[in-house]
Amino acid sequence: MENYLFDAFPILCWLQQEPGGDTVENLLNQADSGEITLGMNMMNLGEVYYRICRIASAKKAEEIFGKLKLLPIAFISVSDDLVIEAAKIKGRYPVSYADAFAIATAIQNKATVVTADPEYEAVAKLVKIYWLK
Repeated sequence: MENYLFDAFPILCWLQQEPGGDTVENLLNQADSGEITLGMNMMNLGEVYYRICRIASAKKAEEIFGKLKLLPIAFISVSDDLVIEAAKIKGRYPVSYADAFAIATAIQNKATVVTADPEYEAVAKLVKIYWLK
């Protein structure tokens, strides 16, 4: 079974009905039917939360956070080992710290990262990437 990992980008695309949102919807439907697994690191969920706070409000972020937790996504907590792995990736590659967590989580879980963030081009040798279009 294919294992996919969202960074913040796909969730934000989906919530804001941007290009790529239909693909995210299809992945969510596949996960719901048990065809694939979907995961997301809590750091990246936090990134979604703060971005919603910025563009809307903390109340809206709380509302969406509650709805996201009901989706067929396994939310992965941050362990000490994952912090160190993300820090190593951040130290070696020009990616954001939050993206380093997604990359480290994908490596740890043998997952394909789902994103449209061009920063991931720098780590294409480390992890498989499903590019949203």
